[in-house]
Amino acid sequence: MSTPKKKSTIVKQSAPVDLVDYPTFLNGISELLESARRTAMRSVNAVMTAAYWEIGRRVVETDQGGDIRAEYGQQLIKRLSSDLKARFGRGFSPVNLSMMKRF
Repeated sequence: MSTPKKKSTIVKQSAPVDLVDYPTFLNGISELLESARRTAMRSVNAVMTAAYWEIGRRVVETDQGGDIRAEYGQQLIKRLSSDLKARFGRGFSPVNLSMMKRF
C-alpha cells in the first residue's frame, strides 16, 4: 500500500506586505511569543515544584517510623529512583529524591 501524497500548500497573499511596517509587525509577534514562553516556563516550574514537594511528602509519609524504618527508607529511595529514572529519565537520583524528601 502506498503512502498518501501530501498536497503542497501555497500561501496566497491578498495584498503585498508593506516592508516598512514588517519589522514592527515581526517584533510584535516575537515579543508575544517570548512572553508566552516565559509565562509557560513559570507555570511549568510552579507545577513541577508542587509535584516534587508532593513526592517528598509521600516518601516521608511512607518512610516514617524511627530507626527500624531508616534502612527501609534508604531501600525505598534507591528503588524509587531506579524505577522513576527508567520511566521518566534523569532527575530522580537518590540524592534528588532525598532533597525532595527534605523539601
